[in-house]
Amino acid sequence: MSERRKIKNAERLANDVKAEAYQTRSILEQTAAHLQAVASKIFLGDRQMANQVTAMITQDFILLSEDITDDTNIISSLDHKTALRKKLLEHRAYLNERLIEINDLQTQILDMMIAVNKIRSVANMETAKFNQEFDDELKRLSKSSDFKPFTQAKKVTRLLNDPTFIDGINATSKKQLQQSKIQKRAADKLTKHIEILQKQSHQTRHIIDTTLKNIK
Repeated sequence: MSERRKIKNAERLANDVKAEAYQTRSILEQTAAHLQAVASKIFLGDRQMANQVTAMITQDFILLSEDITDDTNIISSLDHKTALRKKLLEHRAYLNERLIEINDLQTQILDMMIAVNKIRSVANMETAKFNQEFDDELKRLSKSSDFKPFTQAKKVTRLLNDPTFIDGINATSKKQLQQSKIQKRAADKLTKHIEILQKQSHQTRHIIDTTLKNIK
């Protein structure tokens, strides 16, 4: 196979990797947006509604206790109120543990987001340098009849003279293509997990609505 044909095939494979990777990123970003919507519903909707119901029930119990005048019932009411406060404290401790757990995970997520943006920043810098190198070469060619590409760039000259260069690029591209397909399958699995979260949210809201009807 001629060198030009090998380069053309390598370019096609590299473009396939690019298309696959960008499609995967698009799926991941759509999934992230969908997850954010579900997260808002779970926290801003279900969580706050559940807290409101807890407060309403607690207030109703306090008002009910104030109406008790019989000595025996007053004692029982105080015991019941103490038991209720212990139950509320137990639940609050459980929620606090979940808050700490969530904050820890969100810290890890932020660390990952910083790492992602560092990679993007480095890639952008490399592209800027690459463009500058191309622009310098274009200016050189526009002023010279010497069309040997990048004659002053030792690295590129070495690559042009390396018969294994294209094979190495192809091997890397094939590995990248496989990695991207694995990532796409992982993104599809994330969508299923989001559907489970949505189902749990619906179940939670149903319980809350039922409780509210009983209170009213």
